Amino acid sequence: MSIGRNIKNLTRGRTIPEIILRILDLAWNKINYPYYKLLFRNVGKNIYISRKSYIEHKKNILLGDNVTIEDYAYLRVDLHNNPQSEIVIGDNTHIHAFTIIRTYGGFVKIGKNCSINSFCALFGHGGLEIGDYVRIAYHTIIVPFNHGFERTDIPIYLQPGSAKGIKIEDDVWIGANVVITDGVTIHKGAVIGAGAVVTKDIPPYSIAVGVPARVIRKRGEMLERK
Repeated sequence: MSIGRNIKNLTRGRTIPEIILRILDLAWNKINYPYYKLLFRNVGKNIYISRKSYIEHKKNILLGDNVTIEDYAYLRVDLHNNPQSEIVIGDNTHIHAFTIIRTYGGFVKIGKNCSINSFCALFGHGGLEIGDYVRIAYHTIIVPFNHGFERTDIPIYLQPGSAKGIKIEDDVWIGANVVITDGVTIHKGAVIGAGAVVTKDIPPYSIAVGVPARVIRKRGEMLERK
């Protein structure tokens, strides 16, 4: 992606002062690129990292080509006695403003050509793997961890938890305000309706809605009826 295309993408719909600040940000990123190569484990070409973002433990973060990290995004690798804990973000993936990505000793791996919209929270306790071409809408929460709570004689926070991991395969669209719980796999091509709570695996090319999420039909059925 050329710097001209970067400017077009980052200035669309903004005021003149905002555009000027964006262009200055792009120049700042170009100047600091050699510094990024020293700080991050891997950093691709033509990346954009907002000066207003906050990133911790960069040596455990890998960024592909054309990655965008917007204002106030918060990326943190929590080692938790695991030096292999990491965040991986693939080529052409966009992390929008106010998104939180934390590993909690696990990992968060996001594929290429993904969009993580504002105010999402993606955690990595038991491992979170997101495929390519995935769209995640605003305020989605993905947590591969559950507290233990069956015993009543000790506080919940002292009880052993579980962390099985979450996998989201390629070409999945997740609507706004979705919650995805530990141990779930959302298979290729699935669509999750806004506000759903996903507690079980979702089959390929299925549309799931509700609390808890249930499959209402397969993609393509409406075309077959015509």
